[in-house]
Amino acid sequence: MKLNTKADLAMGAFLCACLIPSLGMLILPEEPAAANQTLAQPPSLTTQDGSLNVQVLDEVTDYVQDHFALRQRLITANAALESAVFQTSAQDSVLLGREGWLFYRETVEDYLHTDPLTDRELFCAARTLALLTEYAQTRGASLTFTAAPNKASLYPQYLPYVGTPLEGADDIDRLIPLLEAQGVAYADLFAPFRREDQVLYHATDSHWTNWGAALAHDTLMDSLGGSDWSPWFTQSWHTENTHRGDLYEMLYPTGEMLEGEVVFNREFTFRHVRPIRSPEDQHIETENPGKAGNLLMFRDSFGNTLYPFMAEDFGHAVFSRSMPYQMALLEESGVDTVVIELVERNLNYLVESAPIFPAPERLLSGQPPQGAAAASITAADDGRLAGCIRLEGTLSGPIDVDSPIYIQLGALLYEASPAGTGGEGESPFTLYVPAGSALGDVRALYLLNGQVLEAGRTDFSHN
Repeated sequence: MKLNTKADLAMGAFLCACLIPSLGMLILPEEPAAANQTLAQPPSLTTQDGSLNVQVLDEVTDYVQDHFALRQRLITANAALESAVFQTSAQDSVLLGREGWLFYRETVEDYLHTDPLTDRELFCAARTLALLTEYAQTRGASLTFTAAPNKASLYPQYLPYVGTPLEGADDIDRLIPLLEAQGVAYADLFAPFRREDQVLYHATDSHWTNWGAALAHDTLMDSLGGSDWSPWFTQSWHTENTHRGDLYEMLYPTGEMLEGEVVFNREFTFRHVRPIRSPEDQHIETENPGKAGNLLMFRDSFGNTLYPFMAEDFGHAVFSRSMPYQMALLEESGVDTVVIELVERNLNYLVESAPIFPAPERLLSGQPPQGAAAASITAADDGRLAGCIRLEGTLSGPIDVDSPIYIQLGALLYEASPAGTGGEGESPFTLYVPAGSALGDVRALYLLNGQVLEAGRTDFSHN
């Protein structure tokens, strides 16, 4: 066979191999997304209003990239190759640790203190939780906040070398004194987890094991002060190789490795009010006739394993993954206990995502002088809270680090949640006020050097 013929055949074979992923889309069944992946939607020639979609070619590219045949198997093979040969992760969000451990890369910033929350942001987080505590108390309920530790915070010995942490305390340690000052009940999970010699997190997952969830439950219930509950952490258990780590699945979508999971020999007695699809459900409701009390728990993915333990100790419980926190659930469920669980790496959510509840009224005597700060406020009838409209905006200019933000509507004064989105040098705020409020007379108030001042200029709009 002539040399050029062999080259042609080799080139033809190479081109055919390159076409398999694309042509395979027509005949092979599509593989589901792995872990937390969100795949591109099918492209459309037109937009919702019927006009030509000028982004259709980009959408086609994104769709083919996410849906080509054998995608997950090829991704897994490539990740295994990069890990074995180059000791690198094929997933930007997954970090290869020591002894087979995997970590969320974004948690390294918390560990190294390279992007800490500002003092103002920490105050705003504490103040927002204080406003939620006040709201719960006026409705006969208590509120407790807890933070699930980052895996890297508890087990840094399994991290690869990522650098030496900068001086300074972790954000959660800086937040705790502010919570105390604001009267927010806090259940500390870091201390009991660090006291344990046993590893309570999965090596290939970002979350705690069932044993870790049991310790979190015991710590929370002890903090809540109830007496009608029994600890789980010391119960007898066995392990079953059933757990597929979320980080492992992100890195190796078709990998088959399973980790051991703690299974308690004691059985749960609660039941779901409605069948659930998975522990990831946005809304889970449970009841246990043998127990008293009504719980509302706002939780994240750490609640997937925690919620059954909590459900066991309340006659009725609602577990919500809503973000922002929808406090109307408190009144709908007749709640007497509110728990907010949030993982350490997402403490910024308290600053960026304002909870949904009626802003509390405040009293002010006299007319404050004008300051240099300028306010920008927008009103919107977004339907998130019945009978209320949302006001959100920013203050630009110098204010005290620990300054609340007040909005005056005519003769009524409200305190805003110091949470929302804003640019550099801006202090965001959000509040829900009764529909029909005096929006024609809007003023923003704040503190500077301990003195109450009115924003020198207020730009107001109504969407």
